[in-house]
Amino acid sequence: MRVLELLLLLVSLSLPVAAVADTGHQVFLDQLLAEVRAKDQLPAAAVMIQIDGKTVASSAQGLRAIGHPDKVSLQDPWELGSDTKAITATMIARLVDKGLLRFEDRLQDLLPDLATTMDPAYRSVTLVQLLGHTGGLPPLTDDADLPEFKRVIATAKGVQAQRQAIAGAYLAKPPASPIGEFSYSNIGYIVAGAIAERRTGKSWESLVRREVFKPLGIHQGGFGTPGHAKKIDAPWGHKESGGKLVALNPNDPEGQDPLAIGPAGTIHMTLADWMLFAQDQLDGAHGRGRLLSPETYRILHTPVSEHYALGWGVKLDDQGKPLLLTHSGSNGYWIADVRIMPKHNIIILFVSNLGSEAANRAILDLGKPLRDRLKPFD
Repeated sequence: MRVLELLLLLVSLSLPVAAVADTGHQVFLDQLLAEVRAKDQLPAAAVMIQIDGKTVASSAQGLRAIGHPDKVSLQDPWELGSDTKAITATMIARLVDKGLLRFEDRLQDLLPDLATTMDPAYRSVTLVQLLGHTGGLPPLTDDADLPEFKRVIATAKGVQAQRQAIAGAYLAKPPASPIGEFSYSNIGYIVAGAIAERRTGKSWESLVRREVFKPLGIHQGGFGTPGHAKKIDAPWGHKESGGKLVALNPNDPEGQDPLAIGPAGTIHMTLADWMLFAQDQLDGAHGRGRLLSPETYRILHTPVSEHYALGWGVKLDDQGKPLLLTHSGSNGYWIADVRIMPKHNIIILFVSNLGSEAANRAILDLGKPLRDRLKPFD
């Protein structure tokens, strides 16, 4: 199952839940995670549950790398994959609140030096369409898309120049899907990141640190594959080979996305740090977030298509307020999933150092028991 398909399934299946006073949350989670990890054969996995701003249960189980004795911990960083998109969208929204960008700005104005070479269909595409996957850009979700992508970035030196090259190359081609129609696009987020870099003169990485990490107190957020090649000080991603799981050394090119992909999916962080970001999004849904104005949170969380807003899968209540903010991310070797339920002030984070179909199943295998435990209704 592709991450997008899983995301839409989670939006359709997830139910709002009510917190109940229960000192057994931790015991329940420890047992459930052990069962799911064994059933779906995950090298390691971790879950954190927060209710009313307090962590009620958290568990990290398994090995950082198959074949090595080092166990994961709650202090370990994990790759977030496409859950990076919500962070990129929030960073850009900060620039909007500062008056440096506008959501309605058009590509021909945001990238004036490319206006004459970009396909005419792209000239009126807006920043909000890029962030909502309705801008017509290609997906870059299959391995078959990577050779062309790598050829483009090979023409430029330095990651910022590579992102500008991506914008120039892909915008010069006809749209891959109709403008205004939802079509998940990693390229769209890379172009959005290139726009932020062009407007500020700062790298996307620097902007994320300045606009998101620092004000939220995120201290262990980073970019690219976590850990080091010579010591197993963090989880390693895993692949399936010959019916077995194989750990990928952080220096193994197979397990690494090109840094140019950053705005679409290369952030890593601990669960505690990720929870700081998720809590701010929950607070923002209530109109009291720290990073953005209430109106900008509203734009960020309002679907531009049936179930997708700006970096978030969304399910709304009858009053148009978010019942659920969710996303999943994976580069094939890791998986990360977030579910925020503002009505009941509940956040559930899940990560694993495996990104296969088994890891996708684990999200669903965890989801139903947790919903039942937390008393679903509505």
